[in-house]
Amino acid sequence: MTQTTSPLRSTRLDNGLQVVTERNPSQRSASVTWLVPGGSACDPLGRGDGWGTMLSEFLLRGAGEFDSRGFSDALDRLGMRRSVIADTYHQHVNATMAGGELLAGLDRLVDLVRRPRFPEAALDAVRSLCLQELSGVEDDPASYAGIRLDEIRFPAPFNRHGLGIKDHLEAATHADLRTHWDEVARPEGSILAIAGDVDHDRVIELLEARCADWQGTGPTPEPAGAAAGGELLIERETSQVHVGIGLTGPIASDPDQLAFRTAIGVLGGGSSSRLFLDVRERRGLAYSVSARYSEGFALGACTISAGTTPERVAETLERIDAVLQEFDAGPTDEEVTRIAVGLRAGGLMQQEHGPARARQLALDVFRRGHARSTADLLTEFDGIGADDVRRVVSTRMGPSWRAQASRCLLGPADVIAEAGGTAS
Repeated sequence: MTQTTSPLRSTRLDNGLQVVTERNPSQRSASVTWLVPGGSACDPLGRGDGWGTMLSEFLLRGAGEFDSRGFSDALDRLGMRRSVIADTYHQHVNATMAGGELLAGLDRLVDLVRRPRFPEAALDAVRSLCLQELSGVEDDPASYAGIRLDEIRFPAPFNRHGLGIKDHLEAATHADLRTHWDEVARPEGSILAIAGDVDHDRVIELLEARCADWQGTGPTPEPAGAAAGGELLIERETSQVHVGIGLTGPIASDPDQLAFRTAIGVLGGGSSSRLFLDVRERRGLAYSVSARYSEGFALGACTISAGTTPERVAETLERIDAVLQEFDAGPTDEEVTRIAVGLRAGGLMQQEHGPARARQLALDVFRRGHARSTADLLTEFDGIGADDVRRVVSTRMGPSWRAQASRCLLGPADVIAEAGGTAS
């Protein structure tokens, strides 16, 4: 077992489980984020698309000595707010409770991860909930366009939205899900982060007692082949056209990620961004337009989204492209300062929110290999410089970056047909 002794403390148990805690003397609550391998990218290709989402529904339905109702009552008696959510790589087991109940609550969470009941009688209800969520995926056209964009911009298995495929959900058996969880939920690859009223040494003592016989390595999915890329047209008789443009970005551990995030903020982050001012405010072409950056472990992404009317879609696309070309010259000092101040303020406020801080600690360990203290984060934000941002724009956001973009348009067939591509 290895550990550090700084105020932000971390320990790696002998079985590979990584534990990081940050005590905040001003907080009376403790927030937990436990990343356990088993997200959507771990779903078996060709037959198990959606298993991760089904597992997230199953895991709170009884654990250890408790059936589903008993487990829920036990967590309620601890005053625990909890959730289980599947992302790309992990099941996120999240909980917040009073600091005095942390050890008891953590004991129950160990049962959830290591000894889930998976009651067979609940399978039909779990399946029904997942099918209902999947059936509603097209109800929000803008979100649906984003989902379909991800299908062509990312390589398998990262091009899946996680809600599953209807046939796969309907065919999943109780044995499939239990066996899959037993295979993926392993300590090597699991990360447990706790922020707030926490005693690190007592947490480690409990985990060593409860997890000493938990062994094995969970999967870390990797890209399989190349992304489809190109353009996808989705014909829908809607009164608006929804546009999604997918571009690459740095991964979380890339030294350029913060400068890139700042550049994307200048480009499309808010009502003072270049895209918003040009496309919406000055020309009235789109009722919404924005750009966002998502840092990941193996893939980074920039997404430009716009919602416009059928008669304005062509000009909207032209202006987006024009703004991107103009951005080759880089942002001004004032633009960089404005975004840097916002990033710093947002980062500082996030540190004061227990659940958000626990999540950030866990994702830092996963994506970067170590957790960052609040002081480290503020130092990074204070170090944002206009010259560095312009360097990143000139080296990573030029014509070749734009040429590799994937694009998805959703709207009336006669309007989007001029763009070419594959209709669905």
